Amino acid sequence: MQLDWKDMCRQVPVLEDLAAARETVWTNPALLPAQEALASLPLTMDDVDDAEARLARFAPFIEAAFPETAPQGGLIESPLRPIPAMQEALQKRWGADLPGRLLLKMDSHLAVAGSVKARGGIYEILKHSEDLALAAGLITVDGDYRRFASPEFHDFF
Repeated sequence: MQLDWKDMCRQVPVLEDLAAARETVWTNPALLPAQEALASLPLTMDDVDDAEARLARFAPFIEAAFPETAPQGGLIESPLRPIPAMQEALQKRWGADLPGRLLLKMDSHLAVAGSVKARGGIYEILKHSEDLALAAGLITVDGDYRRFASPEFHDFF
């Protein structure tokens, strides 16, 4: 069943303000305190550590297969660029001192991937490839992952 506009506005009153282009603030009624929200997540720090270890295992393969990652040791990392003009503009705009250096994380310049979304896809492929290779006994987690570029692995995949 599709709701009409009046029914939608009764259920979500902020819609009328948005439609009328009135300045509007909406606060998510399902918002939870951080500790409560984090406790309900299916992922833990162990999952993060596992992913970091996997990327470290694959770094020699990535560096061999994609030489442009050599400066980062085979990691697909976003370069950081100092942006002092932006820091100065923010200080002037807000009349506040911003100590240190303001850096731009340039996710648009990721080697190999080109974007964080593509990097996530690459990670998924690496994880699946590792799972398959481990199950087939082609590699161990302490093995040389440069073997993923070998003819044996090409034939397997």
